[in-house]
Amino acid sequence: MEEWRFTQAAIRESASEMNSDSPHSHATKAWEFLEILGPSISQQVSPGGAAIVSARDTLISIGAQLRTKQISDEVVEEARSSYFILPSEYDDLLETLWCHGLLVIEAPPGKGKRALGVRMLSDCQARLSRESKPARGLHYIKMGWQEIDAWQMPKTPGRCYLLDLTGSTDEKPTREFGQELVRDSDEARYDGVYLVVLATPDVWDACKPVTSKVTRSFTPPAARQVLESHLQWKFQLSGYERWLDDNGVQDLVNSLEHLNEAAELAEEIARNWQREFAEALSDVLDKFGSWTNHLSSWFEGKSVFDRATMVSAAVLDPGLPAEIMSARKELLTILESQDAELSPLAGPGRTGYLKLLGAVQVKNKFSISERRPGLDEAVIRFVWNEWPQAHPYLEKWLVRLADGASPARVARIAHVTVQAALQANSTAFMSLVHRIVVDDPGSRRLALEILDLTVLDPVVGAKVRNRLLAWVGSKNEDLAALAAEVCGGKFGRERPSLALHRIFRALSRDTRDNGVVTAESALVQLTRDEISRVAVRETVRSWLSEQPEIGAPAFLALATRSTASVSSGLGPNATDDDLSFFALGWEVAARLPSTRSELAMDIGRFIDICEKEEVRPVDFARVVGPVLADSLNETLAVAVLRQDKGRNHEGESLRAHLLKELIRGQLRSAKRGSLNGQSGGS
Repeated sequence: MEEWRFTQAAIRESASEMNSDSPHSHATKAWEFLEILGPSISQQVSPGGAAIVSARDTLISIGAQLRTKQISDEVVEEARSSYFILPSEYDDLLETLWCHGLLVIEAPPGKGKRALGVRMLSDCQARLSRESKPARGLHYIKMGWQEIDAWQMPKTPGRCYLLDLTGSTDEKPTREFGQELVRDSDEARYDGVYLVVLATPDVWDACKPVTSKVTRSFTPPAARQVLESHLQWKFQLSGYERWLDDNGVQDLVNSLEHLNEAAELAEEIARNWQREFAEALSDVLDKFGSWTNHLSSWFEGKSVFDRATMVSAAVLDPGLPAEIMSARKELLTILESQDAELSPLAGPGRTGYLKLLGAVQVKNKFSISERRPGLDEAVIRFVWNEWPQAHPYLEKWLVRLADGASPARVARIAHVTVQAALQANSTAFMSLVHRIVVDDPGSRRLALEILDLTVLDPVVGAKVRNRLLAWVGSKNEDLAALAAEVCGGKFGRERPSLALHRIFRALSRDTRDNGVVTAESALVQLTRDEISRVAVRETVRSWLSEQPEIGAPAFLALATRSTASVSSGLGPNATDDDLSFFALGWEVAARLPSTRSELAMDIGRFIDICEKEEVRPVDFARVVGPVLADSLNETLAVAVLRQDKGRNHEGESLRAHLLKELIRGQLRSAKRGSLNGQSGGS
């Protein structure tokens, strides 16, 4: 334990040097020290000296607030493989990166620029190693703190970074961002820091004039080249030329817009390699044609009852026969089909349906996609596109299927719904979410699943996040509550800055309704994650100073409902900065209009958590003492302290300690100098 405390002190001492005029050199010293500690260290140091290191591959570097994640060996090996096709401009691109420490690759989505960036950074790492300089790996920069300032960029010596702005940020970078990147890169490269930025022309438009020296485009390989290279070198298939010579394959390859689709086509050919050629070719072409030809033939001439069976099997794939038949019955009822067709003995039997659907049996379930991957999602998309008049009926049916269903079924329904929409570049699922909240609250779990699946999507995510921003201010408190709840989940953990902005809007609602209550719960939920907890605390600190009417309720939620916030901020290793956060929070909360009984109850809940977490009385007195010492609040002190519920690990309850201090008059002195580094008796 003593060794651990020394480690914390050393990190704070190293980080404090960041206030000097030479931030890069001091950051280097601090990071050299941090690297020695090993990958499993988990440490937080508050802003002002700002180093936050969390376990394994995620960190927030000194002087920065952008998280990074190490690029896996598998991704690096893929970029360095024999089947990766280098563009003709590669040598020029690499030399630009090496000479300037910065390269901006400008290209439309799906042209292979991410793999190209990884390859170049890997080559920079190899060159650093040859020159006996530290080479500490490749890292993605994860967006989502304060978007987006160049000073936040991590600059750990010996590390190379990839920043992908292709659909990853809600706000386009400004001209100043580009200027600061160029300014910092020359100095950073002397520490072995190299940065590749990936952007589309529209995103980089404002920055391009000031980064023209390091902004480059490249000529991506043709889809046929990628396909042939993968078949020959990755899968090592002899005789693959017969596939490339087929007219259907050639037409398909010519229609591919993204290079990863060519790689997926090669993988699909390899998967079907041992099958009879004509049959395998037909299935591969069908799959990459979204199974349109197959489904057009299948649906032609089929009754509405057979079609309902196929749709049910697709949504529940793989599903139990009884579940599929039950879902079919529900859909036919919504479509108002004849009751006679709903008889338990209507239609073909179990074996007949296997044959009808072209399904295979997986244990005791039916699956139409076991042999034809993607067919299940294609069915939903096909029906949605071919029968637009059925949209409201299909939505009503999906909601009913999810109402009270198991988490697995809800997740499945959300998945096929979202994937069908994304394939069509549609956000139609948002109308379904809205309908659930307004008309079918029993299926709220489905709405949450859909939003969780889409809020971080690189294509439609920004649209979903904009809708959430509108909903947190909606007059409908249920919509506001749903949006706030999404912010407390994966969205908040991955993009805390954006999520907290929406939580702030929810907390700003005119009345304390379900939207506000859920926003407070979302804050508490985020504090359960180590990294998000730091974002929440620093954001709430700014709210306390700038928007106290919002900051105080947010703080009270953390202080009275978040054990993680209290234990991490007032534990044995609490810093003055930690204590100042809680002292500021209680000071602001006491100033806002509320009854003394309400404030006393809040402080009482805080005391109970502190007792449970064995917070030291001396630290507790420093954060709550000033509020209770105020002459206007003597009745508050009595209300808070008159009930003693137990003793802490030092044999004295927090209430007894505070009462003793109040009698001695120490709380007034605590108010005058509570955070000057001095402490009263314990």
